[in-house]
Amino acid sequence: MKYSWHDYNPETMEYVENWLDKHAIRMTGIDDGFRDNYEYWANDGEHIVGENYWCKVVSENEKPFAVIQFGFYEGTFTIMETFVAPEKRNQGKGSKLLKELLANGKSIIGREINRADAVIFPSNKASQKAFEKAGFKYIRTNEDGDAMDYIFEQT
Repeated sequence: MKYSWHDYNPETMEYVENWLDKHAIRMTGIDDGFRDNYEYWANDGEHIVGENYWCKVVSENEKPFAVIQFGFYEGTFTIMETFVAPEKRNQGKGSKLLKELLANGKSIIGREINRADAVIFPSNKASQKAFEKAGFKYIRTNEDGDAMDYIFEQT
């Protein structure tokens, strides 16, 4: 694997908050900070961290550059949030980390990832491109037009 994957720790990974600039907030909808977002999902009662919910910080050469949050529901992984540090955007890092996660799920989280889905804002062209490069296919735009559904299925 090219990247190293570490569990997100809200007490020691303050730099993730700094990645949540105006652009990332607009593209993810996380406007209360990533720590609050993580705490909500990790403690909502349906999720068990490390069993059906993961939040990973991704590093290259020991330097963190992205965070990805995902869960497992009824046989499908759902990518909840993914964002890359501002200085690493537009370099293909998002699609590469998605590809690595999909190909190496067993090593990263102890489970193979054969099916995954994601919901992306229509204005988030960078995420659409990253997910498509990683093998996700566009399925549909929701009726109200505010979100697009993507799916990945291992062949």
